[in-house]
Amino acid sequence: MRRYFFLIMYLFSSAVALSQEGLAWYESSASREALRAHPYFNVAGPVLLQRQMIVHDPDNKDLVFYAMVALVLSYAIIQRAFPKYMQDLFRLFFRTTLKQRHLSEQLSQTPLPSFLLNVFFFMLAGFYLSLWIEQTAHNPFADFWTLFGYLLLAVAAAYLTKYSILRLTGWLFRAKEAANSYLFTVFTINKMTGIFLLPLVVVMAFAIPSVFAITLLLSWIVLIALLLYRLLLSFRVVRKEVQLSGFHFLLYVAGFEIAPLLIIYKAILLNFG
Repeated sequence: MRRYFFLIMYLFSSAVALSQEGLAWYESSASREALRAHPYFNVAGPVLLQRQMIVHDPDNKDLVFYAMVALVLSYAIIQRAFPKYMQDLFRLFFRTTLKQRHLSEQLSQTPLPSFLLNVFFFMLAGFYLSLWIEQTAHNPFADFWTLFGYLLLAVAAAYLTKYSILRLTGWLFRAKEAANSYLFTVFTINKMTGIFLLPLVVVMAFAIPSVFAITLLLSWIVLIALLLYRLLLSFRVVRKEVQLSGFHFLLYVAGFEIAPLLIIYKAILLNFG
């Protein structure tokens, strides 16, 4: 034990002696001049900041995360609470059965899951537009949630106005069955649109700009495909109820479907671009 103690003391005294010799060497004029003239040490020169430190300040997306969890959970609850309705909805959308009129009647007689899926679609549409404007345009409001609230109200008001106009048109021209069939087709496609947009909106909420651009392009492809599919189904459904030519249906599509979308897109560019 004593031997190890003396060894440690010897090493400590040697280190002190070396440090004192190094300090004496540095204090000598020759050593100072050598360090001053050295091209790498720059002892006598000013302090230079070679690289600026960048502190990462991430965006606080806790509320957006909880909102995405709530959306996924709400869809799971609807799926588990109304399995028969969801099964019939998918069968009707993909046309996997010949009993389409029977399925339409069954779906029309279950208003609660239909109402919940319509609300789900409004929420998804509000989030989709809000994320799109927040990422690619200018948000004129103080925060994300104010923008989301206004867009949610705008989407709901647009579809309620469309619903009211179609109901009134069907009553005026004595084509209630055609109006009801068309509205049923429109809101059925809207329900499926909300389901298809759910994973894309979740990715858009937390994606980096490059992934966001790819997801946004994919969402446009999905929405255009669903819009064309809805127009095809609507024409087939309405044509069974009233005498309607393809030209008159194209006029209706241009004035009542395409024009409002272009107006909304132009309004977004003018107010948020």
